[in-house]
Amino acid sequence: MSDDTVQQVFNQSLLKSTQPQGLTERIFGEPGTLKDNATPLYIQLQSLIQQAIDNGTLERGSALPAEREIAQYMKVSRVTVKRAISELVTEGRLIQRQGAGTFVAERMVHKLDRLNSFSEVIESVDKHPDSLWIERGIGLASREEQARLLLPSGTEVVRMFRVRMADDTPVALEYAVVPRKYLDTPFDVTGSLYEALARAGSRPVKAIQKLRAVAFGG
Repeated sequence: MSDDTVQQVFNQSLLKSTQPQGLTERIFGEPGTLKDNATPLYIQLQSLIQQAIDNGTLERGSALPAEREIAQYMKVSRVTVKRAISELVTEGRLIQRQGAGTFVAERMVHKLDRLNSFSEVIESVDKHPDSLWIERGIGLASREEQARLLLPSGTEVVRMFRVRMADDTPVALEYAVVPRKYLDTPFDVTGSLYEALARAGSRPVKAIQKLRAVAFGG
C-alpha cells in the first residue's frame, strides 16, 4: 500500500470520527446494541429511549425520530418500534400529536409540602401560566355541589370552567366551584384562583387533590 493510499484511508477514518452523530444514533447507539436474549426487542428499545430521556439526550418537549427511521436503523419491524413507543406513551413519558409525531412529555414536578396554585407550579418550571375561559358565572349550588362542599340548600356559588395553559400550550382542564362567601364574583379571578382567594382573605391551606391524565382533542 502506497503512502498516498495510507493517507487517504487515514483521512476517511478521521472524517467519520469527526462527523456529528445523528439523533437516532445518539439515542440507540450502534444498530447492533439490541441483545439476542430473552428480553423482547420492544422492551430493549423502550429502555434505550428511557435512558436517552433520563440522561438529557432527549430533552423535554423534543421530538423523537420517526418510527420508520428507528426501525430501519435498528433493523427491527415498525410494529416493534410502535409497541415500544406506545408503552412509553401509556406511562406518560412520551406524547403523540396527530400529524406531528412523538415528543418527550413535559413533566412538571412540585413540592407537596405546601398547597400550590396552578400558576405557582407552572412558574416554578419557568413557564408562563395563562387561561382560556370556557364559562364562568354565579348560581345556586346543585345537590351534588351541596353534598361535596357541605353547603345548605340555597347557597350561592361561583363557578369557573377554563383551560389552563403553559407557554400557550394547554395542559389542564379546570372546573372550580367556590361558595360565594369566599369569592364574590368569578371576574375577580384574572389569573390564579388561589391569589384571588388570598386577596379576599380566604386562601386554602389544605386540600384533597385528584389528578388524571386525559388526551386533548384536535
